[in-house]
Amino acid sequence: MHVVNPAVIAKWSLERLEEGYLQNRLAILEHALQSAGKVPSTECVRSAVEFLQEQTEITLTSAELLCLLDLYPYAKAKLADYGWGDTEVGELILDVIAHAYLGSRWPMNGDGCDTEVFLDRLRHARKSHMRLVKAA
Repeated sequence: MHVVNPAVIAKWSLERLEEGYLQNRLAILEHALQSAGKVPSTECVRSAVEFLQEQTEITLTSAELLCLLDLYPYAKAKLADYGWGDTEVGELILDVIAHAYLGSRWPMNGDGCDTEVFLDRLRHARKSHMRLVKAA
């Protein structure tokens, strides 16, 4: 779910673009298209919910996570295909939560991000979302 700044891509030569980046993007697209409509098992979703609780202290129901994953079909397909326990799947689930609530990806090493502050902002965004849902 990593998004590359358009200005960065525009600076790359076509050779640079072909050196791994496009192959990776095309593999992601191919997997997403082949896996469209797949649904992860109940156990995988439950494990993902528990993982999110442990990592973020945000409590989601399995139904809430599945609704969010409907907005991120690639992550949903990865969870369905690879199951829980795959490192990439865990990273994708964290990216889904960060993007859904903050429009960001999950912090990575080298970002210079204070993860605790990021988590505080994420929890705040989740609480704000819940207030909107209850008011509707």
